[in-house]
Amino acid sequence: MQLHRYSFQYTIDALCKAGAWLAAFCLLLLALVVSYEVVVRYTTGVSSSWIQEFSVYLMMAVGFLAAAYALQMNSHFAITFFVDKLSPAKRRRLTITTNAVGLCYSLMFVVKGTDMAMAMYALGDTSTGLMQTPLWLPASLVPISGVLLSLQFLSHTIDNIAQGSH
Repeated sequence: MQLHRYSFQYTIDALCKAGAWLAAFCLLLLALVVSYEVVVRYTTGVSSSWIQEFSVYLMMAVGFLAAAYALQMNSHFAITFFVDKLSPAKRRRLTITTNAVGLCYSLMFVVKGTDMAMAMYALGDTSTGLMQTPLWLPASLVPISGVLLSLQFLSHTIDNIAQGSH
């Protein structure tokens, strides 16, 4: 049975896929930066001090930006031992409920993450490392991923509700 989806749901999927592509680029960049560090350290015996800080930011970007796409692909970690024993109707209701809870939780990422990033911006907070990175930049990954996750949870909820009406 083909499920009807609204056009904005395809836009949500495209945004989440763009986040995944950006995460993949960050992962590639992370691999290149770490490889560079290994080669430089092996050949010269000197370590680049900016690599560790930059690689942490890249790893954060990978995790935050890929989360919504993982949800879109239903590839988040789940223990379904008890859920699999439920009837299809109860399983659908539980899925709608968990998606709604996930939506609320993701909205908290947006609200609290925005507050955190704005506070860091207002304070002019920077990292203590050599790069002196303005900390609002990596902190902004929290509300960005929260928006993507919220949209994807909304899309999943709509799909699950529509599934019951057919």
